[in-house]
Amino acid sequence: MDTFAHIVIPLLVVLALRVDTRKALIMLPLAVIPDVDIFFRAHRLLFHNVFVLVLLPLLLGYYIYHYHRKYFPYAWIGIFYLAAHLILDLSEGVALLYPLTTDFYTIQANMAFGFWNGIPYPSFRFIFNIIPAERTVAIGDKLGPGEALTRYESVSDVSSGLLFTIVVAGLMYFDKGKRFLVIVKELIFDILNMIRERLLSLFGKS
Repeated sequence: MDTFAHIVIPLLVVLALRVDTRKALIMLPLAVIPDVDIFFRAHRLLFHNVFVLVLLPLLLGYYIYHYHRKYFPYAWIGIFYLAAHLILDLSEGVALLYPLTTDFYTIQANMAFGFWNGIPYPSFRFIFNIIPAERTVAIGDKLGPGEALTRYESVSDVSSGLLFTIVVAGLMYFDKGKRFLVIVKELIFDILNMIRERLLSLFGKS
């Protein structure tokens, strides 16, 4: 995913959560810093794995929480930015388990609309794919080992960013969503009870 999306999408999510704007902007460089591995000819490999972007930040966050708690609000924002970078890049492929393996993993989300009796309904499909290390090497090209390992197949990244935004928005408004569903359920039951009572009254009269 491009740098602009890596900055804007996580920032909008953080601001939507009503996080202090100053803290969100101070930590914002972490949203794109994993891409510095491109200068080591190992893009989406060296700094795009669960050990660097998930495990290490969580350990640092644990340490900050217990020993420097006043900085923890900054820490969790940074952890979110790093994790968001990894998630958004999954649509194009990242070496999740590097250095254990140089296989690239991709998760692509597709959304389409079908029709049932003329009524449109959304259809989601998730495609998980593993690109073996040998398929990331451009056959016949004289590339260095680091660059060769980062030559991988690419898929659309728009759906990944959209899915990420939808999931986070769903978590943000989970309670409101539950209340809405309760209201809808009560409305449906009220309508069914009204129909039942109407039918009973009609049959009672006959």
